[in-house]
Amino acid sequence: MTKYRFVIAVAAAGGLAGCFYNGSIGMKMCEDPCRGRPVYECDNPCAECEGGCVILPPLGFADPILLWTGDATDEASVPACPAEAPDLVFDGYGGFEEAHSCPACLCTEPSCELPRGLVGSASAACDGTGATSFDAPAGWDGACMAPAAMSSDELGSLLIPAPTVSGCAPALDPAGAPPELPVPWSVRARGCVGSVDKHTCREPSSMCVASPAPLPAGSSICVRYLRPGVPACPAEYPDLRELYEGFDDTRSCTPCGCGPIEGSACSALVSVHEGGSCEQLLGAETVTLAGPKCVAGPDLRLESMDARWLRDEPGACAPTGGVALGEATPKSASFFCCQSDEVIPLP
Repeated sequence: MTKYRFVIAVAAAGGLAGCFYNGSIGMKMCEDPCRGRPVYECDNPCAECEGGCVILPPLGFADPILLWTGDATDEASVPACPAEAPDLVFDGYGGFEEAHSCPACLCTEPSCELPRGLVGSASAACDGTGATSFDAPAGWDGACMAPAAMSSDELGSLLIPAPTVSGCAPALDPAGAPPELPVPWSVRARGCVGSVDKHTCREPSSMCVASPAPLPAGSSICVRYLRPGVPACPAEYPDLRELYEGFDDTRSCTPCGCGPIEGSACSALVSVHEGGSCEQLLGAETVTLAGPKCVAGPDLRLESMDARWLRDEPGACAPTGGVALGEATPKSASFFCCQSDEVIPLP
C-alpha cells in the first residue's frame, strides 16, 4: 500500500502543527510551525536551528561552512573542528610569500701561527742530513720552551720554518635569518561542517548552519565559490579570501663558504738558546710568510727557544653563499566569500 505523508500547519497562538502518517495524525504544539517553509520541506514542524541562520548563497556557491583562518606558522596552534561542526572539509593555506631570506654567511677570522718547531741537521746547510725535529707544544704562543737538547757535534744547523695563517671557517650570522627556512605562508585555514536540519530558520530565504554560539575567535561563516575564476562576493558574504589546498616548495639556500685569505702579513722573531731557560742566545732569525730561515753553527747546542710576533696581521676571508634559490608555489586555489564582522546572523 502506498504511504502518504501530509503536514498540517496552522498559524495560531501557540501554533498547532501536525503530520499525517498512513492514516494517523500526530499533532504538536509549537511556535511558528515549519517557519513558513513549504509543506514538502516541513520534516520536523517544531525543529529549532542548532547553529546560526544565514542567507542562502547565490548560484555558483556551495553551502555555508564554518571557516577558521589565522596567522599560524605553528601547526600545533591550528584548532580542531568544534563539536558542533566536527567534519573537516577544507584544510589549506594563504598569504604565500614570493621571496625568502637566507641566513647571512660569515667567515671566522684567520690567525697568524708560529712555527710548530725547528728542524736540526748534522750539516751546516739545513739540508735535512741526519734531521731531528724539535717540536713546540700545541698552540705554542712563543713563550720559552725547552725541547730535548742535542750535543754540539750532532747539530750543524737549525731550520726555522715560516709562520703560517690558519684558514677561515664558514659561519652563520647570529643576528641574521635563522638557518631553517620559515613556512612560506602567513595564513592557515580550516573549514568545518556539522549535521543540522537546514530548514529550521524563521526566514524562508535563510538556512541553518551548524556552528558554536558565539563563533570561535578567527572563525566566520563562509561560502566556497564553485566556478572558475575569482568571484564577486555577494553582499551577505562580502569578505573575499583566497586560499590554497597545497603548495610545491623548491626553496633552498646555497651553502656558506669562504674565499681565499687576503691581506695577511705575519712575521716573528724566533730565538734559539743554549741554556734551558732561554738565557744564552745562540742565534735569532726573523721569519715571514715568504719562507723559512737557516741558523748555522758551528757548535750549535739547542736547549731552549722562544718567539715573539713582529707583525701579527692575519688578513681576512670574504664569505660566499647564502643565496636564495627556488620558491614556494601554491596550488589548487579556492575562493571563499565570508560574512564580515558587521554581518549579524539571522534569528
